[in-house]
Order: sequence, then C-alpha cells, then structure tokens
Amino acid sequence: MDFSTVIGLTLGIGCVYYALAAGDIMGLLWNLPSFVLVVGGTIASTMMTFPLDVIKDVPRSLFLTFFPKKVGKPHLIINRLCALAEVVKEKGVDSLAEHTLKDDKFLKSGVKMILSEWEEDAIRESLEKDMEFTLERHQQVQKAFAAAGGYGPVFGLLGTLIGILGVLRYLDSPKAMGAAMTVAIVTTFYGIFMANFIALPTAGKLEAYSNKELLAKQLMMMGVLSFKKEESSLNLRRKLEKHLAAQHRKEEK
Repeated sequence: MDFSTVIGLTLGIGCVYYALAAGDIMGLLWNLPSFVLVVGGTIASTMMTFPLDVIKDVPRSLFLTFFPKKVGKPHLIINRLCALAEVVKEKGVDSLAEHTLKDDKFLKSGVKMILSEWEEDAIRESLEKDMEFTLERHQQVQKAFAAAGGYGPVFGLLGTLIGILGVLRYLDSPKAMGAAMTVAIVTTFYGIFMANFIALPTAGKLEAYSNKELLAKQLMMMGVLSFKKEESSLNLRRKLEKHLAAQHRKEEK
C-alpha cells in the first residue's frame, strides 16, 4: 500500500472537514443535483475526450494509487544485474534461464531473446518498443485524470451559474434565494474538491509510478545487452550507475 496516498487524502479531507465544522456548515455540504452535475459531467466529458480502451484502465489506475505495482529500487536492480553478470562470466549465458525464474517479466523476456540467439540490435529494438508501448499507455491514462481535473471545476462553475439563475428567479423570496445560492456554492466546492483531491493528484502519482517503472526497465535492458556481450559486472555497474546519475540530473532540471 502507498501510505503517502492514504495519509495525503486523509489529511486533506480532515482539513476540509475541520473548516466546515468550524463554520458550522456541514449540513449544507450535501446536495444531490450538484453532485450529479459535477461528477456526472466530468465523467461524461472525459469519456468524450478519450477512447474506451483508455477509460477502461481508469478504475484500475485509481486502485494503483493505493496499491501500486511493486517495482524494485534502482540500486537493488543494479546489484541484481551485476550478480547475474557474474553468473554469465562463471557459467555462461545459457545458465541465465535458471537464475532468472523469479525475476521481473521484462528481464526474463530479454534473457529469452539472448537464449534464442537474437542479434543485439533486435533485442534492443524489441525491448525499446515494449517500453514505448508501456509509456504511451500510462501517459494516456494520466492525461485522462488530468483532463478530469480540468473539467471538474468547470462543471462546478456551471453549477454556480445555474444556482445564480435560481437566485434571480426568487428575488422576492429570501429563503428560496438562500437555497439557490447554497446550490451554487456547493457545486463549486464539489468541482474544486474532485479536481484537487482526486483527479490531479492521481495523474501526478501515476506519472511518478510510470517514470519509476521506465527507469527500472531501462536498467534491465542495459543489463540484458551486457549479458549478450558477456561484459564484466564491473563494467556493467559503471554503465548502470552512470545512467542512473544522468536520470537524476534530468529530473532535477
């Protein structure tokens, strides 16, 4: 479980709850028409923006923000690849199959290509295409959540306009005007809350997970190509650590 997601969401909801409770306005928060307009409108607009195969990945991706796919830390991946490089030096490339049975699927795929006597360029091309496909799929879902983060406040504003129309309609009734104004404000609240506590944080978290997975695959691809050339573990470690340092510098810019 990703505890930063749980803690962040709990803290955010707690802050909002405290503000509402302190103002004694908790009873005014729930309004079904406002909720339907914001949530339903946001979902509808997002579905109109993206194809169905992207939308189908949204529930699973939302689940991943709480229970992410397990990806090894870079230094542990480097240590594992260097250990496998030692195996290749001592027992030959053919021994990789039995030593990678419990490793990542991507790494095992690369090892299988080596054992099938693929050329180095063919291995690189296949693994790079795998990474490109994965990255493209992840980015589409990230864009869907980012788009929802933009649509939510807009539908909140639409609800506000509808509420103002209600105010104008009941100018002769202060009580009815108050109810209409409540709808206007609550709808805006739903839109802002949905964008800033669900949609946009999810898009950001998925991007972070995607970058982490991509880095792991890049390291594993470099390891596989090194196995193919039967390089020493020392040379492999230097390459991997250099690539990792370059990625860190890129993220800092």
